[in-house]
Amino acid sequence: MVAVTEAEHRPAAPKPVGRARKPDPRRRVLDAAIACFTRTGFHAASMQEICAEAGMSPGGLYRYFPSKEAIIIAIVEEERSARMKMLEMLHGAPSFAAGLTAMGRALFSGEMPMVCADLGPEIAAEAARNPKLKVKFDEVDEEMSLAIRDAFLAGQARGEIDPGIDPDVAMTLIDAIGDGLLLRRRLQPELPLAAMMPGFGDLIARMLAPARSAPFVSATVDPT
Repeated sequence: MVAVTEAEHRPAAPKPVGRARKPDPRRRVLDAAIACFTRTGFHAASMQEICAEAGMSPGGLYRYFPSKEAIIIAIVEEERSARMKMLEMLHGAPSFAAGLTAMGRALFSGEMPMVCADLGPEIAAEAARNPKLKVKFDEVDEEMSLAIRDAFLAGQARGEIDPGIDPDVAMTLIDAIGDGLLLRRRLQPELPLAAMMPGFGDLIARMLAPARSAPFVSATVDPT
């Protein structure tokens, strides 16, 4: 009969439970880059600064992103899922203006965290200078614009938006208002933009509403 040793009787040591996972290295780089870009801008922020912010060696960073441009493109691409959630608010709202109001409030209150809330002007300016980034920027931006345009057309079909308004003209104006608010947030971060959204929504609703009995005065200047 084989003797059983004390070690064979001893139960196996339990495996550690609840050990925290290490942060995803790619996520660490993106978060660090966003912090650096917000603090000093795209051009002033260096890859070395991003490495220090992420607590990562240059070799580790370049394993995931070969350039600062690649990081920016990843940030723009990452916005897609957040933008889709914003569009759900637009399409689920009782009116087009109410949908825009809900989107703005979610964005500026932080309820729907999006990088564009802080870096929108920086990203747009960099896309204007960088052809490769512009391709990705335009691709993501067009998805958003087309979805908002569809909601605009639905509002016209419901009778809440003047049928005589050209959708393309309206979309250019709405895009300009959105871009302006993002820039204003950078210039005046203390502005309570989230609380101001209902007022902006009322103004947009009045601007787009069908004409009533009051005479229409064209804003077009007669060249003669």
